[in-house]
Amino acid sequence: MSRIQAVLAAVVMVASFSGCQFIPGMGGGAPLPTEVPNTMYTGDLADAKEGRYMTYATEVGGSKTSTTVKVVGKDGANTWVEWWTEAGGTATGYLFVVGADKKISKAWAAHKDDKEWKEIKVTEPPKAQPAGDAPKPEIKESDEKKEVKAGAFQSHKIDSTMTISGNKYNSQIWYSKDAWKLHSGTEHGGLVAMEASGMKTWLDAKGEDGKPSIELPKK
Repeated sequence: MSRIQAVLAAVVMVASFSGCQFIPGMGGGAPLPTEVPNTMYTGDLADAKEGRYMTYATEVGGSKTSTTVKVVGKDGANTWVEWWTEAGGTATGYLFVVGADKKISKAWAAHKDDKEWKEIKVTEPPKAQPAGDAPKPEIKESDEKKEVKAGAFQSHKIDSTMTISGNKYNSQIWYSKDAWKLHSGTEHGGLVAMEASGMKTWLDAKGEDGKPSIELPKK
């Protein structure tokens, strides 16, 4: 399955379950995680200039969350990335040290009001299982300008329909080469927006003056 098909399948599968989020890291006031897989960072380091940040907002099932990805440091071939998810006034964050291979070598976690990061374990992800006869989406592609809160982007739109257990699910995703791939992206550029079965996600803000939310651990 191509990268685009894999993304579409994930979006549709998540949207088919009430209350779930496509964007990872949701936790609110839950206990801090104790470990993360070394593949959890989904962005592209080619766009990881120190200070850059992107915030995405997601609405689904009457609730709203926001996810902010921020580049907070460079150390040789390694990049320090913060990944925060906020819901209901509370937020949980990760701090990753990501290598040139996009794998996480060190990780920390914290809540919004914490004064320091707590180091957590980095693990190998489970081995992928054969896809078998997974449903394949019907895809239509086009180019158009997509306006979101962060601005207007000339975008590549991917409109897909997938049938799961006899039910059809439709999704639209917009990517733009003018949007960084700090969170996610394809050969068409970074994510601008997506909509699927009552779920909406859009680029809410972006900038190049981001600072560490919490003092970084000593390198």
